[in-house]
Amino acid sequence: MKGWESFSKSLLSLELDPVFGNPGSTELPMLRGVDKYVLTLLDSLAVGMADGYAQVTGKAAVVNLHTLPGVANSMAFIHTARLNRTPIVITAGQQDTRHAYMEPLLYHDLLSLVGDSVKFRYEIKHASEIQSVVRRAKAIAETPPMGPVFISFPMDIMDQECPDTLPTPDRINTTPVDEAAVREISEIINRSKNPCIVGGSEIDAFGAHSALVAFVDKIGCPLYAEPLSSRSPCDSSSSQYSGDLPPASTLINLKLLQNDLVLFVGGEITLYPYLPTPLLEGKEIVTVGMNPSRRIGKSYQMNPRMFLEAVLPLVEKKGKFLRSPPSPDRTRMLREKKRMSAFYVVGKAATLFRDYVLFDESISSTLTVREAFGYRAGSYFTAKSGQLGWALPAGTGAAMWKDKVLVIIGDGSLMYSIQTLWTAARYSIPVKILVLNNGSYNILRSYAKSFYPRVEDREFLKFDLPLKGVAEGFGIETRIAGAELEELKWLEEGKIPKVLIANVDREVPKLFL
Repeated sequence: MKGWESFSKSLLSLELDPVFGNPGSTELPMLRGVDKYVLTLLDSLAVGMADGYAQVTGKAAVVNLHTLPGVANSMAFIHTARLNRTPIVITAGQQDTRHAYMEPLLYHDLLSLVGDSVKFRYEIKHASEIQSVVRRAKAIAETPPMGPVFISFPMDIMDQECPDTLPTPDRINTTPVDEAAVREISEIINRSKNPCIVGGSEIDAFGAHSALVAFVDKIGCPLYAEPLSSRSPCDSSSSQYSGDLPPASTLINLKLLQNDLVLFVGGEITLYPYLPTPLLEGKEIVTVGMNPSRRIGKSYQMNPRMFLEAVLPLVEKKGKFLRSPPSPDRTRMLREKKRMSAFYVVGKAATLFRDYVLFDESISSTLTVREAFGYRAGSYFTAKSGQLGWALPAGTGAAMWKDKVLVIIGDGSLMYSIQTLWTAARYSIPVKILVLNNGSYNILRSYAKSFYPRVEDREFLKFDLPLKGVAEGFGIETRIAGAELEELKWLEEGKIPKVLIANVDREVPKLFL
């Protein structure tokens, strides 16, 4: 058996298909036996599509990049996959090793290039390694904390002879529970006077929504979402849900002023911008989850769902905390409608697309999007890194598995990865895209308004883009929304990709201190 045959058989045996990618000359030798290949017009978009696909399927996805240019183009997406804790097996071709010492065209040390953005990196030395290395890479990608891995395949390796011994998938244990730690944490909770719980993205990743609701209901304490969570951090329909924590130390301190214990379950703290106030000073802090990074306070590594189920019988009720249900502001809705604000558009979309899986890159409107749509299991995804251009390919990748996927994205963000529309059209992927078009990088204008006055009106933060023509040029049905937003019904109909552009008002929101 040849190396290229070993590669394609390994993918099938390990259920690593389809392959997302954009090939070059160095990848052709390894792709001779690959049948299920989803082509993107830019390498990085393949990583984004694999990210969304892996998160909604719950299993590793595979990517094929074009050696140095492809890997370099994709580094922002690889970094996002690392922070999103997404299991992706990234492959790339490498120049023929027989003249690598000459540093030929397209050659580079790919392992150094990916660096610590991946959990595992390896360059194949002989075809006999292929099956073992691919199996190992998949297992490492899927072992919590999950993340991307990288394998480099030199061209000449793919024609070497090797034995035909197909690998079988590893069984990954994701259910560790430390019983002594569970008892210790329960004692901390029981002696606290006014605890609060902060749910994070691992609540969604490990299917812990119901367990979290039962936990906070029994204790009777407020439930918050971690700052800038990358996926549904809790069930926002819970009577204990008290909103998202802001990503700034001073504001977090004010929000949790009355609480003596802050328990993070499956979550972490993401801060921006920097504020000099010490975070949660004088409070007892406990963190439970599978991700060892960004932990504060006493830290315990456990599966969040298994922890919540184990600790539930041990905790005592503290009180009866019930949030005040928000009342709809009809006057504001009418006012916002007149000027076609993002608030108005998102609010209307939330009523029609309530049961959709949402990929959010609205940036300056993300707080509105989160509030309007709320959180439920498997319903909300965004880029933990703050990267622009992620949501469109990620949502399109997810729509290959899920029937109902909505991408809400700004006009500036859309153009970072606009070529994804070609892939959606080519493979008839039924992703629905709502563009909030404000003619600028509004998040930067808001930041400037708070910290660098007058910069918000500089011309390099503004633009007018021919979005309808561009989207139609890629073969996507596209419309511009009218004042009544009747076109939202058109966007929802059918199982084909569509784009709806809502020309919202251009007021600069005040999103920062």
